[in-house]
Amino acid sequence: MNQCIHNIDLLQWSLGGEPETVMAMTGNFLRDIQAEDFGAILIRFKNGAIGMVEGTACVYPKNLEETLSIFGENGAAVIGGLAVNRVETWNFKESAEQDKSVEALAGTDPKDVYGSGHNLLYANYINAVNTHTDPLVSGTEAIKAMKIILAAYKSQKTGQPVKFDDLSFSTLDMSDSDVRYN
Repeated sequence: MNQCIHNIDLLQWSLGGEPETVMAMTGNFLRDIQAEDFGAILIRFKNGAIGMVEGTACVYPKNLEETLSIFGENGAAVIGGLAVNRVETWNFKESAEQDKSVEALAGTDPKDVYGSGHNLLYANYINAVNTHTDPLVSGTEAIKAMKIILAAYKSQKTGQPVKFDDLSFSTLDMSDSDVRYN
């Protein structure tokens, strides 16, 4: 939950946002924290897509990159860099014109992952409150990533795949013994 909720959110949004089944394995290997420091999640979406998430705080000496890769019959996109901010691959059938405009989106790594990107979202939210309009990212959208994580925790605890629509699980259902394997 701590390491990659934003990546899980980006993945579910990119793949259609409606999970069907979630399976996960997590562990606490190096960090003295009351949560996992490594997790791997498989998500089958209702549209047939399958997503894989790997998150860790066990990289020496620090996080090297974050990457979102989407592969399909008609194209491939890879967005990477320190903060998922650099378009590394953008190849789609019959999209040469679009490919040029996407190249312009390619960024360079910020000084740190907490760069100024959040400021635009904060400003959008404040504007939405002040103008009584919807923000770019709603609370309803945020719940999707949280539910995927809760389903992953339930899968970790039970050792079984979890049907997303039948989820009744809370972080209170976890205990230290559920994530510590060494």
